[in-house]
Amino acid sequence: MRGSPAILPLLEARSLRVASACALIFVAAAAFESAWLPIAYRFAVFACLAPCVGSVLISLIHRTTGGQWTEGIERFLGAGVRLLPWVWLLLLPLALFPSFPSHPAPVNHGAWLGYDGRLGIMIRFVATWAVFMVIRHWLRDGAGRTSDPRLNTRPWVGPAGLVLTFLTSTFVADDWLESLEPGWHSTAFPVVWMASQVVSALALALILGIACGLQPDRRGGAGRTVGIDWGNLLLATLMFWAYVTFCEFLIIWAGNLPAETSWYLRRTSGDWRWVIGLVALLGIAVPFFMLLSRRVKSRVPSLALGAVLVLGGQWLYLLWVIVPAHGSPGLGADLAIIGVVGTAAALFAVGYIRIARMTGVAP
Repeated sequence: MRGSPAILPLLEARSLRVASACALIFVAAAAFESAWLPIAYRFAVFACLAPCVGSVLISLIHRTTGGQWTEGIERFLGAGVRLLPWVWLLLLPLALFPSFPSHPAPVNHGAWLGYDGRLGIMIRFVATWAVFMVIRHWLRDGAGRTSDPRLNTRPWVGPAGLVLTFLTSTFVADDWLESLEPGWHSTAFPVVWMASQVVSALALALILGIACGLQPDRRGGAGRTVGIDWGNLLLATLMFWAYVTFCEFLIIWAGNLPAETSWYLRRTSGDWRWVIGLVALLGIAVPFFMLLSRRVKSRVPSLALGAVLVLGGQWLYLLWVIVPAHGSPGLGADLAIIGVVGTAAALFAVGYIRIARMTGVAP
């Protein structure tokens, strides 16, 4: 990899300083806004989980299809794959001691038995961790060959892993995100969530790859400039995520059932309507038009800016999904969320970067 890999130790050191500063904010705010800590913690874990799940999905797709579009970013995808089971374990406190939103809960709220009971959630939690460990083992030799994926060791890993990951992620989205709104369910939401994970993983891998000196104008193994492939893939995944997200909203709006529309009513009241507007503008529209240009995809500053906007939009969308379930936060709650999320994200960055440094190309 050309450029300066020495940027990774610098980023790691700065992440540790950010984690220390955010931890002080968290400690100061926790004493006054303890009710917001579980929801902030959930948001922090899922913000860290996103690039890990997305890295697994991208790696499994590449093992199935091949292509030069992972060239240069393999080590970062590999770091996400390796971290996934351990980031997942951070949800264990919420699995053992669930904290629910303040609005009315379903009849079986807090019960041990039943599909939504705590025992059922714990069983699926452990099963999900086991699946993530298996897939991590399957992908131990990387995302696979670029030229001919049929020559991969264990060529069945790609298709089998995608099926297994899709089924597992459906339960994850249902248990940990849809359940924030008691009685609310959408069969499209798991697809929306998984698409968001892929977008986040790809954007983060591009940001760190470019920071290390990757040149999007260099030619890859297929003879094309790798930046064109990276930009096209980022654009395609962003368009797919925006499409399924809007389709979910359109179907629920057309159905006009109170049990379904409550999700959007809660998230379009007050200042939250500006958050989703910001996601639509800076997280979708601006990078969409940027990534249409071959020149943008072939230059370091513009491609990096597009990836930063996309990743920031995904974080804002996750905030919009999780936090409104608990109401409208005040200043103290905002500081608590910033402290928890900042600490978790910075520590995740340290682990992510350290694994990328240690492993090189293969995960």
